Amino acid sequence: GLFTKMTNFEHGTRVPLILSLPGQKTAGQRTKALVELVDLYPTLAQLCDLPLPKHLEGISFVPLLENPDQPWKKAAFSQYLRTGKPPHTGRSLRTDRWRYTEWHDFKGKPAGVELYDELNDPQEAVNLANDPTHAETVKQLSKHLLESRL
Repeated sequence: GLFTKMTNFEHGTRVPLILSLPGQKTAGQRTKALVELVDLYPTLAQLCDLPLPKHLEGISFVPLLENPDQPWKKAAFSQYLRTGKPPHTGRSLRTDRWRYTEWHDFKGKPAGVELYDELNDPQEAVNLANDPTHAETVKQLSKHLLESRL
């Protein structure tokens, strides 16, 4: 029931990313590291020895091309505007295990929270946000999401 990339769910935010370089020592290797499409520009610019504009949000993932198993980003972010009455904005972060989303109306009033365990529920069928056993996870991820806006 999801349409293209019009959602904050895994199905809508995950895209394949394949990069091939001449003489790449790690050719054919995969990484489980989290990268974002905003990281593509700085990566290609670095590989081509081009200067980076200061306004870029992404970071080059060239180090991952050299060592795909190294520690990397703690989270990847997405945002989606849900039209309707009233419209809401959903901001989401994805860690190696969790997808956490906060929904707000245009005045900043909270409109919902979602937490999915991507290891045990990859179809995102059970929202754990209101489960007391995950209260600390919700608190930590909410803080990380808030800090990403600063």
